[in-house]
Parts: sequence; C-alpha cells; structure tokens
Amino acid sequence: MNINTSYTAGASNNQNRIDYKGQSAIKSTNEVMTESDRRMKILDEKYQKINEQNKRFKNPHGHIHDKYRNPRSPYFRSDLTKVEREAAYTMEIGWANSGKGGQYDFNDAIFRNEKRYDPTQESVEKKIFNRQKVNEQLQDLFSKNGITIPKNTNLTFTIDPNNFKLVVSGSKDESLMKQIEDLLNTTNNTRELFFHIMKSRNDDSTQFTPDSLAKFHLVNQIKTVTGYNLKDLSIVNGQFVTDNGTNIFDIYTEELLKNPYTAENARIAASHYGAQLFDLAKNGFDSIPDLVLSIGYQNGFLQDIGQKENYGVKKTID
Repeated sequence: MNINTSYTAGASNNQNRIDYKGQSAIKSTNEVMTESDRRMKILDEKYQKINEQNKRFKNPHGHIHDKYRNPRSPYFRSDLTKVEREAAYTMEIGWANSGKGGQYDFNDAIFRNEKRYDPTQESVEKKIFNRQKVNEQLQDLFSKNGITIPKNTNLTFTIDPNNFKLVVSGSKDESLMKQIEDLLNTTNNTRELFFHIMKSRNDDSTQFTPDSLAKFHLVNQIKTVTGYNLKDLSIVNGQFVTDNGTNIFDIYTEELLKNPYTAENARIAASHYGAQLFDLAKNGFDSIPDLVLSIGYQNGFLQDIGQKENYGVKKTID
C-alpha cells in the first residue's frame, strides 16, 4: 500500500533556510499540531476555567461529585450522557487534585458533534508529515552541498545501529555514493535518519524483530548512561568489562544513582537492563543480530523497505 499525500516539495526562501553548521540537518521528529494536541489544548482551556469555578465552593470535590454522580443534586448535569459525565468528572477531579491538566478524555461533551478521535489515523498522519519534512531536509542538504542525484536512481541507505554509520548502495557511480556518505555521516544526520526509520515502522516490518529491537535499546541505554559501546567491550567471566576490567553494569548503576533525574528509578532500570545485559554477555554480543536498518531514496523521496505501507511518494520520472 502506497500512502500518497499530494505533497509537493518546493524550494525554501533563503531567509527561511536553516544553517545546519554544527547541527543535524535531518530531524526525525518535527513539530506538528496533531488532533490530540488540539483537543488537549481545548480541554485545558475549558477545565482551567471550570476549576476556578469549582474552587468557589466550600467543598470542590463534593461539588464535582454532585454534578456528575448525584442525580438528586440541583447541580446534576442531566444534559450530559453518562459517558460525558464520567469524562468531565475525571478531568475536574484531576484539576482539583493537581491544579493543572494532564488527564484527558476525548469523550467530553465539547467534542459531541465532532468525528470520533482515531489514534491510528493520527499516527499515520504524523508519519506522513515527518516523512515530508525529512524528504525536504534531505533535498535541501543535497542542494546546498552541490549533490545532484540522477533521476530514477534507486538508492538504498543502510545504517549500522552501533555507530550510526551510513552506507549507500544502488548506483554504479562510486563517487556519488561516497559524496552522499561523507555528507550524511556528519553531526547527527544518520542518527536522526535511523530514528526516522524506526518511527515509520509498521507491525508487519521485516526489518524489526523483538530481539534485535531489545538489543538496540540495551546498547543505546548503556551508551547514553556510561558513554561505552557494548560492541567495543570485552566479555570476561560472563560480564562486559572495560579496558581496566571494570564491569560495565557497575558503571551503569553508579551513573544512574549519581544523576538526580534517574536516581529514583535506578533500581527498576538496573533490573530491566541488567537481565538483558547478563544474557547478552552469556551468549555473546553477536548472538542477536544488530538492528541494521535500510530505507530507499529515489527522485527526492524516501521509500520504506520491508513493510506493506510506504509513507513516501514512489514515482518514476520520464
């Protein structure tokens, strides 16, 4: 299934162009106001006002209960359906307890006459939007660096998850492929492209297996917290160790506890990743295939590989 968005990429005005020096030109996640964002904003505005009204009552919680769960109360909202009353009750209690939003129920009466919210459709639209943006970012990057890819050239970008190194294939022009590799393997371009592929995946993707995905998350977690890449470490007595013989798991837990943002959940994280780390050390780093990801690129558009749905625009130019 090819999902076409009728989107046409155009050249940006010079004043709107981004100077990518020192930062990634590619962004795996691009800002977009989704339907859920729109609805949450509406609910926040609505219930912030209602929360102020509720606070005028001596017992705000009791007043909320009367409105939505006490049919004998003069404040009972009989104009709402049972589902709408429960939605309002949940959100008003949330505001009363915390003084802010955070709990949302799209069954609220304010959306009564709108089409039912479809999270699956929103996910598809988000993937399409991000694909459009990444296509545009790639086109801009190639244009700024004088790279012209002949029409209908069907390239494949393949990325190693351990170092985010990208390799290009699909052309007889070795010089062109090296130019593209040298350009993309700078700053965080390939890392962002890797995560873009991850975020574009569907359940039927043949590129992802539960084991390879879990291994990637483990390696990425250890590297983020400790700075060490498991692929580069030795395995001694069933443990990944650094050059000076220190168990990487000890470094990992120590760093978690030192960081105020991770200290609270250090035990849970250590338990989860520790078990995976033990198994990988026991069986060997290569016992589970790496999550090597590929994506096609032709005529200015990325093409998903190994799944039925393609969030790009596939077309041949005459």
